[in-house]
Amino acid sequence: MEKRRAVVIGAGLGGLSAASMLAKKGIPVLVIEQSGGPGGRARVITKDGFTLEYGVHSYRYAEQSAAQEIMARLGVMPEWIKETHANFLIKGKDLVPLSGRARQTSELAQKYFPKEEVETLRQVMAKMVMDQPEKWFRKPVSEYMGKLLADEKILLLAKLICFQVMEPDPAKCSAGELIVHLRRSLEAGVPAAQMRGSSKAIIDRMVSAVLDAGGEIKYRDRALALSIEKGRVISADTSEGELEAEAFIYAAPIQQFFKIAPAEAFPEKWMRRARKLEPVSGVAIDFALRETLSDLKGWMVEPELGIMGKFPSNLDPSLAPEGKQLSSWLITMPREKVNDPEATRLSIHKLRSQIKRVFPDFFGLTEWERILVLPVVDGAALTIKQSVLDRPGIAAPGIANLFFAGDCVAAPGASGEIALRSGMEAAEKCAEFLGGVAAEAPGA
Repeated sequence: MEKRRAVVIGAGLGGLSAASMLAKKGIPVLVIEQSGGPGGRARVITKDGFTLEYGVHSYRYAEQSAAQEIMARLGVMPEWIKETHANFLIKGKDLVPLSGRARQTSELAQKYFPKEEVETLRQVMAKMVMDQPEKWFRKPVSEYMGKLLADEKILLLAKLICFQVMEPDPAKCSAGELIVHLRRSLEAGVPAAQMRGSSKAIIDRMVSAVLDAGGEIKYRDRALALSIEKGRVISADTSEGELEAEAFIYAAPIQQFFKIAPAEAFPEKWMRRARKLEPVSGVAIDFALRETLSDLKGWMVEPELGIMGKFPSNLDPSLAPEGKQLSSWLITMPREKVNDPEATRLSIHKLRSQIKRVFPDFFGLTEWERILVLPVVDGAALTIKQSVLDRPGIAAPGIANLFFAGDCVAAPGASGEIALRSGMEAAEKCAEFLGGVAAEAPGA
């Protein structure tokens, strides 16, 4: 049996951030990953000169993000391309500008969003950002806005705002989670940004940090079972053999945790909550275009269908060969339908139809496309039942040497920010535990 100080299960953003931060503290880590490479839902591929994220991708909060903090700790400063350009509402064949001078001068924008409604919502949101999120984590945005949502135009704007945390329904979106996100966005001066050169920059740096500190990453090694005795994980059975470690960090989707862990070792209420977490699911399609179709740099969003898209290479030309263009899109789906071939086919058809309405020449310029059916886009939708108060914490209840990381757990932010931040917190708690173990060892 191999014996290690710390084992991390999963080499996505959560697992790599935890492993690299432990490595920074001088703790050698073994990371096991069932796929053939690092990155999880942030992994990057290249094809025919195009660089593709794993679907539509951005990092929240730029210089104020967990990604920035991790990279700085690892001695590299990322270059951010801030997403400050005008975003657009997709309405039939029209793109309606939502911000900046484009909105102010657009007759179409004035039609959908008259100045009075926009100002009313702006005042409400300004008040909301100053409120205490703790009071609103389990309450929906619709309760905060009340009768204002009877106005169809304000309701549409509210859906667009809620979609920033990937839950466009104001009746489901946690007002507290939205407050946290909007406040962080204001502090950062930007809601999101692309990392120049793609996520490969942070993934490669975290991998290097693990290896440089004497750690190891084993790919195509799957965790099969955890052995838990007397409140501690004793060992992990994997497809490559059995591992014994002083501490474990589980950084795969927590909904899958009880495929390898004995349910009787955990409180029943906690277990039920973890099992029932609903992810954001959907279909992502990346398109390689043989020539430039549009110079738009902002997001295009259709909240009723759960569609968002952009041209990432307009912000970062290195993502596509010269003269060509990369376009990435997502349509969300209910979790229970994402594995239904007919429901998936219908969603893809809706997405294609919407793209063609806005850009009639789009598919005539497409060299190839990549379709990703994603049971998990984000690990947990930020609804009133899955706020930071209800998602599993970093430390496993009743298990002294087990910790969790990933975008399913209780860390602040949204999407990948949760994964990276939780990894940092898991590393801190794990290091504290290992320090205590080391201190106890001589007298044992």
